[in-house]
Amino acid sequence: MKTIHVSSAPFNGGAARAGHRIHQALSNESDVESIWINAERGAFGHNVFEIRNTITKKPLFQYIKYKWWAKIIDSQFQATTAPATNPIGWGRIDHFKPFGIPDIWNLQWVSKFLNWDILLPWMAEQAPIVWTLHDLNPLRGIWHYEPQTEERTPERLKYEAEAIEIKRRALARIPKDRLAFVGPSRWIVEQCQKGPITKGFRVDHIPYSLDIKFFSPRPNFHFKDVLGLPANKIVLGFVADRLEDPRKGIRELLVAVKNLLPKHPDIHLLIAGSGLGNLGEVPHSATGPLQNDLLLSHFYSACDFFVCPSLQDNLPNTVLEALACGTPVVAFNTGGLPDMVVPEESGFLADTNELDRALCEALDFRKNRKDKYEEMKVKCRDRAVKEYSQEVQTAKYKKLYASML
Repeated sequence: MKTIHVSSAPFNGGAARAGHRIHQALSNESDVESIWINAERGAFGHNVFEIRNTITKKPLFQYIKYKWWAKIIDSQFQATTAPATNPIGWGRIDHFKPFGIPDIWNLQWVSKFLNWDILLPWMAEQAPIVWTLHDLNPLRGIWHYEPQTEERTPERLKYEAEAIEIKRRALARIPKDRLAFVGPSRWIVEQCQKGPITKGFRVDHIPYSLDIKFFSPRPNFHFKDVLGLPANKIVLGFVADRLEDPRKGIRELLVAVKNLLPKHPDIHLLIAGSGLGNLGEVPHSATGPLQNDLLLSHFYSACDFFVCPSLQDNLPNTVLEALACGTPVVAFNTGGLPDMVVPEESGFLADTNELDRALCEALDFRKNRKDKYEEMKVKCRDRAVKEYSQEVQTAKYKKLYASML
């Protein structure tokens, strides 16, 4: 079975890494030929190829539509907190000629590249499509997540509706048995089932995976020694590609930590990512971006708890990685986070205005119930092995592919 994965996500983000892990796992299967096509620089390895938005002669009408929508995004949506992309991407049919026609297309995060009204129906004619959902953009018009209320201006909503109609018309040209969506979280499966664009198409629930042999518990004093952290500090970890992205919740995290410091003065934040601003008097260490999986596994293992205060999220890789390293997670009860974080089994959940309560509960649990805390670390690892190993995910994708054929 020949599968071609297509991705236009930057490789420093979670979508590309999660999708590429699917490709890597399938590449280990003797009965699957898996090819990964980058429409954005980043991924590398076995059967990975790159296509670029080179300057070539394009059909005039399509070129005008592409430029028109690009202008709308630049002028109307650049200032919004939720990412926004053009429904008329730069991808063309001739980009795929060197690779031949697969048995199955597997679309990953393909915003900016995918031309919905031309490329998507053509792909469905050639082979069935499996589309792994990494955010809400395929289910809506321009935005990738729900924007702030004040950002939903009449002018932006008008363009959002126009983009939804472009996508709806494109999918109307595709038979229902030629396209299936994959939702890594139950939350995004539900969004897909009721979405105005995707309603009526098949959607399967297949969580993300990772190499559980690589992401595994490691001695926590190694990373603490490197950073010069005293052994008696209670380390709370936080990771984000862009630390100041409001959706990732660092503002909520800092407020909660400040509220806890009088009672828990031994708290220390350990932060990885880019764009860190002023944290005031909050005790912290910042590593900068960590793209190396080995370093990340040491990072998670150095944390007493990993904190994921995302206000909107699908199934964050960071939480999977922390669990695989045996690190309990404190998270908001939003999006796909409840799929992974089971209270007092793999961590603690909080409503969006109660993060300090959940953190206080976690810290007291570690201090007063040490045996149970150690049991929780083992359960975190067991959960990752049972539900998020690449072997489990690969079997589900192969079964889905076979049913599409």
